[in-house]
Amino acid sequence: MVAITVLLAATAATFFLDFGSGNLGQSAPQAAFSFNYDSEGPDTLTIEHRSGDSIQAGNLYITVSGASGANGQHDLSSLSGAPSAGSEITAGSQVTFSKTSDLSDATVTLNWKSPDSGKSIQLASWEAP
Repeated sequence: MVAITVLLAATAATFFLDFGSGNLGQSAPQAAFSFNYDSEGPDTLTIEHRSGDSIQAGNLYITVSGASGANGQHDLSSLSGAPSAGSEITAGSQVTFSKTSDLSDATVTLNWKSPDSGKSIQLASWEAP
């Protein structure tokens, strides 16, 4: 359900905000992501690329806010299970964020940064239950 919502939001943003016309330099990728939160032991959040375009790992980062620690921006390639920055993230790829002890009040956004213009767009977000 979350993946469908994320895919619809990304598609609508691209269409209505005209991101594909060059405003970001390179066309923003169209992809759906899901989030799996595990609060057992140290909190972890697994992010999975469910479908859509392949995306270079070095162009993705997450932003964490509201957590008990590790708030701020984190390159996707620094997360557990992530490929190197030059590798592609494809459907089925998973990474795990576990750099904090409490994500129970956190918001995590997955963002893509255009390699051409340096501008960013939010691809997906997760809010703690």
